[in-house]
Amino acid sequence: MLTLSLEIAEITFDSKTKQIVNVFFRKDLKFKCQHCAVFCCRLGGPKLNVKDLQRLEKAGYKPEIYIDNIGKKGDNEQYMKEKEDGSCVFLKYNIESKNYECTIYEFRPSVCRFYPFEFLSKGQNTGVLRIIPCCNGLNVLNGEPIDRKFFEKNLLEAIIDSIKS
Repeated sequence: MLTLSLEIAEITFDSKTKQIVNVFFRKDLKFKCQHCAVFCCRLGGPKLNVKDLQRLEKAGYKPEIYIDNIGKKGDNEQYMKEKEDGSCVFLKYNIESKNYECTIYEFRPSVCRFYPFEFLSKGQNTGVLRIIPCCNGLNVLNGEPIDRKFFEKNLLEAIIDSIKS
């Protein structure tokens, strides 16, 4: 378990060009998904933004398969359905690899794309990237450094999509 500060980067970006304008990263963190699904895929159905719904529709998924609006915080938002145990409806265990797999990985919702990170907006096109320290993929030996390249490849588009929603 990490005992480090949760804030790991300050970021300013151009949402039109999808380019980072300025960034400051801590240099001591790595990440690689362990396919354990201990936390990320068992937190209940995440809230879906407009881009999430568009991605899933374009992939051919019917809303009645994955949308659950019943009993969720009394709002009019749309949420991903969950199984009885609280896990995602798209989470499957692969007996051969002995890992959990997301069956919609390429089309997964923004909150899933972020995990184990969260972006807190601090104004137009700027914010702070934080870690969710309970993830087993943080600071693993074979992890990818969490740097500008990692951010651009894995998080920038999801952050821009979530801000536009």
